[in-house]
Amino acid sequence: MEVADILRACIILVGFALLCITVTSLAKRRMTETFCIIWGGVSFLVILAGILLRPVLLKNYISIAGMVILSLAGFCIICGAYFLSTMISDLTRKNRELAIQVSLLKRECEKNKERLDKLEGNVADEEDIDYN
Repeated sequence: MEVADILRACIILVGFALLCITVTSLAKRRMTETFCIIWGGVSFLVILAGILLRPVLLKNYISIAGMVILSLAGFCIICGAYFLSTMISDLTRKNRELAIQVSLLKRECEKNKERLDKLEGNVADEEDIDYN
């Protein structure tokens, strides 16, 4: 088996791993649906790249050590992007929850103002009555 075949197999495995991680993140609600769709598309493209691309004469251009370093750099970039996606999804979810809580608090404040106005109106009406 040549280096190119090993590289293709690794790319396909990375694509399947990304797809599994994406589905798991969606199931555990770590990422929002839009990010999961994007990551699913990326993993599908990585799988297609592993299947369709044939790196011929790869060992003439880059050594095995260079390929390992590039692979580790790609792994770090993918992990960083995934981490950012989960953090942005978490912040989006928290922002949505805070917006809901603020709107509920505003509505409760309006109800309390209406009650207070009603009570103040009743007190003012009682003061206007002249008890002779």
